[in-house]
Amino acid sequence: MIAWGAVGLVVVIVAVLILVKVSAGGGPTTNSHQAVVPASPALVHEISTVPTSVFDEIGVGIPSELEGDPPIVLSGQPPLALDGRSPTMMYLGAEYCPFCAAERWGMAVALARFGTWRGLDTTASGLDDGDFSTLSFRTATLTSSYIHFVPIESCTNLVDPSSDSCGGYRPLQSPTTAEAAVLGKYAASSFVPHDTQGIDFPFIDVDNRVLFSGSSYQPGVLAGLSQGEIAAGLTTPSDPVTQSIVGTANYIAASVCAGTGGAPIAVCRSSGVEDASRALKLTSTGT
Repeated sequence: MIAWGAVGLVVVIVAVLILVKVSAGGGPTTNSHQAVVPASPALVHEISTVPTSVFDEIGVGIPSELEGDPPIVLSGQPPLALDGRSPTMMYLGAEYCPFCAAERWGMAVALARFGTWRGLDTTASGLDDGDFSTLSFRTATLTSSYIHFVPIESCTNLVDPSSDSCGGYRPLQSPTTAEAAVLGKYAASSFVPHDTQGIDFPFIDVDNRVLFSGSSYQPGVLAGLSQGEIAAGLTTPSDPVTQSIVGTANYIAASVCAGTGGAPIAVCRSSGVEDASRALKLTSTGT
C-alpha cells in the first residue's frame, strides 16, 4: 500500500496533468481503424537495420517545414535510475496521440542501435487524432547493455466515453511511484518552459540529460502511409519522412551516448550522432 505523502501527491498530480494535454484535436468519437498487433519480424528488421550511411547523411536534417519541438538539454542533474538501472530513458505517451505516433518511429530506430527489440506492436493514432500508422511500446522491451528503456503507454486508441483519465480514450498503463516522481519533477514548466498546462505527450527523459516534450517533427508527414511503407523508406535519405525519423533518431542517440560515456563507439562516434551531439552541445560524459 502506498503511503500518501509527497510522492503520493506526485502520483495524483501526474494523473491530473495527463488529463489536460494529451490530444491534438477535439474529443474522440470513434475507434482507430488499426488494432494493436505484434509487429512483423520483417518490420522490426527494417527498423533495426537502417544503414549507418543514412544516419550520417541525414544528420540533424529534419526538414525545416516539418520541425517540431526541440530537445531540452539539462545540466547539473543526477543520472536517471529506475528499476535499479542507470542510465535510463523513460517515455510517457498514449497510443491515440498523433505526436507520439511520430516520435515512436525515431525512438525505435535510435534505440535499435543500442540493443534488440522484443514485443514491438503496431497500431495507429486515433481516427480523430490523425490516424497515423505507428508503433506501440505497450509490451515492448529493449535488451541492451547500454541503456535501460522504460515505456509507459498511458491510454489506448479505443474510445471510452466513460473514461475521465484519458480524455475519452481507454486507460492502459500507469506510472509507478518512482516513475511518477520523475514526471512530477521534470515534466513541469521549471524544466519544460512551454509546458505550462500539463504534460505534453510524448514526454521523454534521457538520463536527466535531455528532455523531449512533444514531437520532434510534425506527424502530418506520415499521413496515408502504412508501417511497411514508412519502414521501407528508411534506406532513402532524400525522403522527407526518413529525414524526419532519422534526424530525430540521431538526436535521441546523441542523448543516450551522453549518458553511456560514448558507448558503443560505432554509434556514438558516427558522424550523424556527432552532428546531433554538437547541435545539442553535449559531451559523452555530461553537459
